[in-house]
Amino acid sequence: MRKIFRNNAQGIVDALTKIIAKKGRGTRILEKINLANPKWGARDRNLVHQATYEILRWKSYYRFLSTTEGATEEAEKPWKLLGVWLVLNEVEIPEWEEFKNLDVELIRAKQKEKVAPEISKSIPLWLYERGKAELSKEWNIELDALNIEAKLILRVNRIVTSPKKLQEDLMTLFQIETHLIKGYDDALILNKRKNLRKNPLYLKGSFEIQDANSQKIAPFTQVKPGMKVIDGCAGAGGKTLHLASLMRNKGEIIALDVEIDKLKELSRRARRNKVKAIKNTWVPDPQYKESLTRWADRVLIDAPCSGLGTLKRNPELKWRLTEERISEVIELQRAILLEQSKWVKEGGKLVYVTCSILPSENQNQIAWFLEQEEGAAFVLEKEEILFSHQTQFDGFYAARLIRKVVNNIPKTV
Repeated sequence: MRKIFRNNAQGIVDALTKIIAKKGRGTRILEKINLANPKWGARDRNLVHQATYEILRWKSYYRFLSTTEGATEEAEKPWKLLGVWLVLNEVEIPEWEEFKNLDVELIRAKQKEKVAPEISKSIPLWLYERGKAELSKEWNIELDALNIEAKLILRVNRIVTSPKKLQEDLMTLFQIETHLIKGYDDALILNKRKNLRKNPLYLKGSFEIQDANSQKIAPFTQVKPGMKVIDGCAGAGGKTLHLASLMRNKGEIIALDVEIDKLKELSRRARRNKVKAIKNTWVPDPQYKESLTRWADRVLIDAPCSGLGTLKRNPELKWRLTEERISEVIELQRAILLEQSKWVKEGGKLVYVTCSILPSENQNQIAWFLEQEEGAAFVLEKEEILFSHQTQFDGFYAARLIRKVVNNIPKTV
């Protein structure tokens, strides 16, 4: 039977404590914990990462397994959740004070009980009911897919290399096996998860780490070299960099965001990726925004959203979401659509994207926009819904709209 060491267990509990308390994103917290434990090897880091994310993913089910009536608050504690994980993963239970009240027989017995779907799929009841109302039978299938850990996928930077060359270099130089993904031209999937942030090929800009369905978005915009492009919600620039790669570094990309730290990170990534076509702008003032009117061949709105399509990678999101937050992002999405659609030139295209799977953030938003005065100038060309249960990757929605070309021939009197 496998064993767990004290410092690994403490790392898991520290991560859970900070993440559950909503103090930060899981990936960043785990990175800090790894740095605080420089003596950990790959096995230690993998164990802490795996256990933390599995506990976050199945938190409500673990709570059910360890709970007796009237003790729900106790079941939420990280050491209790870790104890359930140890039992389910057949790891020896250490004789520590923290586990003295762990009831292994109760956990085993409750595994056989039939439970409500919001518990078996481990999701807040309000969110389960909302998803079911919006997606019907597809919701349960999608939740099952989103509860499977995401695979590590690379996006090849074609400014620097090619998919085949990168695949060969990773194998020859570092014995890292990857394979191509049919239908995803720039993607390589790792056969075995590995930390590549310090890999020389990554540092030289040969690849980025990016979900496969996220890699569908830049090609969906139909960008071409020489175009004028605005990424209106660029963030740290994963899709911005992909646009530059597809444009072969020829043209002009304006990357906008309201968070300066994210744009600073985009600048660092652009230098590493050998990208020169991107111009960053933080919190553009009204005059600058006005200057962009009818300027762009393409405007990409990677809109703020619930993020439900990314639960494979960010399971903590489902515990942080609220009805109020979803209402807020729906209003924000509408405001962004009305503002940034003005930047599309006649004959140009507006691409609206979310990493949510809820129609209220997706199809319904586009239908609403087309009924507005600003939206009347557009026609919907194509929309795609990328479900996790159909693709095995993150859930995404994308819509591409064309601004109509106005006939300027003078009217006869």
